[in-house]
Amino acid sequence: MNKIRFRQFQTCKDIFVFPIKQYQKLKFKSQPSIAIRQKSVVPRKGFTVIELLIVLGIMGVLAAAAAPLYGNMQLSAQLDENISQITQTARIARERSFSRLNNSSHGIYFEINPSGNDKFILYQGDSYATRNAEYDRVFTLDPSLSLSTTIMGNEINFSKEFGIPNATGTVTIFHSVKGSRTMRINRLGMAEEE
Repeated sequence: MNKIRFRQFQTCKDIFVFPIKQYQKLKFKSQPSIAIRQKSVVPRKGFTVIELLIVLGIMGVLAAAAAPLYGNMQLSAQLDENISQITQTARIARERSFSRLNNSSHGIYFEINPSGNDKFILYQGDSYATRNAEYDRVFTLDPSLSLSTTIMGNEINFSKEFGIPNATGTVTIFHSVKGSRTMRINRLGMAEEE
């Protein structure tokens, strides 16, 4: 029987056993160092292209989903801002009449232009026709907005000292794309958004 002879080497705290025939086939210029090299684990730095593409794809889907929501929020904010401005203007007219500013009554007139921009005007006087135009404050709506009122003559005038309106009703702002907001003036002259 042929016995295979083994030769032992000891390096780096490890003992390796190789058959002599295999060892003789190896040609070394210097003393062989037989040791198992451990792969050094180096942490990756940066991102791979696939990771970047996945992130960009997710961002694209989120942007596509958010675009219509953002557009609706802009329309809603525009309507809210303008109806609040009309409500505050009506409250200012009432307060000026109640406090007898310039010893006069005050009012608000809604100018509805089918071919142009709608306006509302804060004025001083007993009516829009007999007002003192020097005290007018004109507010012009954006072209995408339009006014509609249920108020007789599109004018509300508040009585001097008491602030009681000569008419009651609602004012509605419509957006050309979507939505509307309404403001109501009651018999006591209180202006409130609905």
